[in-house]
Amino acid sequence: MLNHGFLIILILHINRDFTAWSYNPWIYNGTTPEIEKILNGRCLEYKLFDPNSRNPSLFVDVDCDIVGGKFKNSFAYKDSCTDKFDESSYDEFFNVVNNKKSLNNQALFWSGIKGFAHDYSHIKDGVYTLEDTFSGYLINDLSWCGCKPKTPDCIDGVNYVRCNKSCNSPSDSFWSRASRTFAENANGTAYVMVNGSTAENITAYYNGSYFGKIELPTLGKMKKVNLLIVLVVFNLDNEPKEKCGKGSLVNLVSDAKKYGLNVQCKDKPSDTLFLLCAKYPQARECVKMSNDAGKLIWSKILFVLITISVIFTMFPDFYEDV
Repeated sequence: MLNHGFLIILILHINRDFTAWSYNPWIYNGTTPEIEKILNGRCLEYKLFDPNSRNPSLFVDVDCDIVGGKFKNSFAYKDSCTDKFDESSYDEFFNVVNNKKSLNNQALFWSGIKGFAHDYSHIKDGVYTLEDTFSGYLINDLSWCGCKPKTPDCIDGVNYVRCNKSCNSPSDSFWSRASRTFAENANGTAYVMVNGSTAENITAYYNGSYFGKIELPTLGKMKKVNLLIVLVVFNLDNEPKEKCGKGSLVNLVSDAKKYGLNVQCKDKPSDTLFLLCAKYPQARECVKMSNDAGKLIWSKILFVLITISVIFTMFPDFYEDV
């Protein structure tokens, strides 16, 4: 039998803007098709295969056959323009999926940097984002809206064609509830990751974001988090737009202290830089870091060789004695 060798050449487009990393699923104008089946399937996948479910603080023992139906009941047959939608709309769902167990030194909040925060939590042991929890995992990247019976495109109280986004969004109420629950379960040291290289007219911290308006106040209200560590991440090969103690990050620290939290701010933590360089090794900053590390290794090897040479020169009988 002949052995065939294959040469595979990968031509990579290097995009150093980590804010573009997030996976973009199919976009649906209406409710995600088969949403109930998707939720039941995700439930089984999380319980049986996802490593996060091995964490007692994240595991939820629930009948996966009912999860999709519980969620659908929260919005089906409701018109977002005429019916009331708030966090309480999802009581039935959260009563099933929330385990109310503390995340001790493990909660990682994020604002404006979803894709990279998820990459970070996947490789960093012991930190979890909202989307790593059971409820966040189930609903992540889905869209949904209800409708009144006998209205166009309404099937079993669900509109799969078009959601009216000019009215009260059912998803906003859900993520508000999920964010609040996540913050309620945080304990000890918590982390928040922000983007220090945002686009024009966008800031690293915004008090109207889910973190600013819900999670941060909830951390203060619960009084279970004694330290909030701010992780500021920058794009590679670009001058940072906002650093610790500058711009909107001053407001973040001020708001956190107002809620009674102790705060530390860290610019470009080394593990975030290593992750960026793993993604984009050809970036100038990463090449320099690699070269510097190589020079350090060779300098240590050279030092050892010189030391050995000096010993043998000064003590010619050393080798025999050994």
